[in-house]
Amino acid sequence: MFRNVTPESVGVDSKNLYKLINRLDKLHMHSVMIARGEDIFCECYWKPFDKDFCHRMYSVTKSYMSVAIGLCVEDGLIDLDKPIVEYFEDKIKIELSEYMKKQTVREMLTMTTSGFGISWFSEGVHDRTDFYLNSKNKKHPSGTLWEYDSAGSQVLSSLVERVTGKSLFDFLNERIFTKLNAFKTATILKTPNGDSWGDSALICTPRDMLTFARFVLNYGVYEGERLINEDYLREATSRHKDNAPSAHRDSLHRGYGYQFWRAPYDSFAFVGMGDQLAVCVPSKDLIFVCTADNQGSEYSREIIMSCFYDYIVEEISDTPLPKNKKYAEMLDKLTSSLDLYYEYGFIDSPWRKIINGVTYELEENPMGIKSFRFDFKNEREGALTYENENGTMVLPFKVNGNYFGKFPEEGYSNEYGGLRTQDGFKYDSATSFAWTQSDKITVFSQIIDKYFGNVTFSFYFKDNLAFLRCVRTAEDFLWQYNGDAVGVRK
Repeated sequence: MFRNVTPESVGVDSKNLYKLINRLDKLHMHSVMIARGEDIFCECYWKPFDKDFCHRMYSVTKSYMSVAIGLCVEDGLIDLDKPIVEYFEDKIKIELSEYMKKQTVREMLTMTTSGFGISWFSEGVHDRTDFYLNSKNKKHPSGTLWEYDSAGSQVLSSLVERVTGKSLFDFLNERIFTKLNAFKTATILKTPNGDSWGDSALICTPRDMLTFARFVLNYGVYEGERLINEDYLREATSRHKDNAPSAHRDSLHRGYGYQFWRAPYDSFAFVGMGDQLAVCVPSKDLIFVCTADNQGSEYSREIIMSCFYDYIVEEISDTPLPKNKKYAEMLDKLTSSLDLYYEYGFIDSPWRKIINGVTYELEENPMGIKSFRFDFKNEREGALTYENENGTMVLPFKVNGNYFGKFPEEGYSNEYGGLRTQDGFKYDSATSFAWTQSDKITVFSQIIDKYFGNVTFSFYFKDNLAFLRCVRTAEDFLWQYNGDAVGVRK
């Protein structure tokens, strides 16, 4: 379906595309693809990511689930204006509030539910649908306030599985994915009770994302064949509710549809945590797709969206442009040298020789870290060793670069979210080290697996003392890596 072309052939100046990629390279990006019609004029990856890497798409999954709901409506299996509880009467265990009794499927699609706000991760929930339906945290009439309700989206995923008798992935694969000749290596992770994790856990390639976004932008037609009712997709991607929390609106607070976000230039978007994005601009026949892990940044998503609109959407021509040889060469050089973000600082510090091989014992702290030690092989590589309640952890690193290996903690979730593994399973990671000032070390470890997250270790040294601050950003792991500690040179 798609073919790779030059930017100028579809009306995009290589200079503007260079500006876009150069700016995004300052963030924690993994891939970018941009297409006009069926012509891909930008496809780049930050190593070690590549075109075949199946990436966790987080809440982008919600938009896919919405399409599955549309298919069920088309098949007469779901009525959007029917209360959700009527589909799950066997799971109701409490006297429901009047708000919950009246909450419809359509209201759940538009995220105007009666309220939830409880994390099933912290509760250790096995059946998330049961948990949601029997929660007493229903605060207001459904259909009024827009409030992000990821738990409600999970219930909608379970609804699809209940009425079809198939997993969410199998249902979409049978009806859509195979027809698109895509998603051949894709999957959706499971919740503890075996339901599909339909609000957060689609894993697929960026090309899969682009293909599905093109199918939605074509309102259900692929290579001349209609695969879903056009009216539903037009309705799903339209503005139904105002989703702005205040009068301060960014690019993605322009309204909300059925698990799709509205955006500038009458566009709509699939949006996932960490900046998994697929932005569709019908008026320009443009699709922008990116994967990343910018968890922890307050500004990255708006930077990405603004750059796309400023450099591409606003500047695109309706006719081909002359070749821009200078910037085409600069763009090629840039995109061929992209590497995953790493912490960067001074090459060396006098403190390296002072602390090399020396153990610091820590006072009691929230992380449960008892001691740490740095061992440097040379100026460019080494390892951080620390003791916590799980034993001795060794985290190799590169200075001003990434060391690719395994994060030392065991027992995090794998195929089933919220369930801890017992088989020594560890996440793939990338760990960098930098002297960010002469007496400060920053170690930044990124999880790059079926789950994404990151932890920053900041070490400060003075005399025979050390101060450690840990900051973690992840959905349901790295919990113990958050807090401060003071240590003494042993």
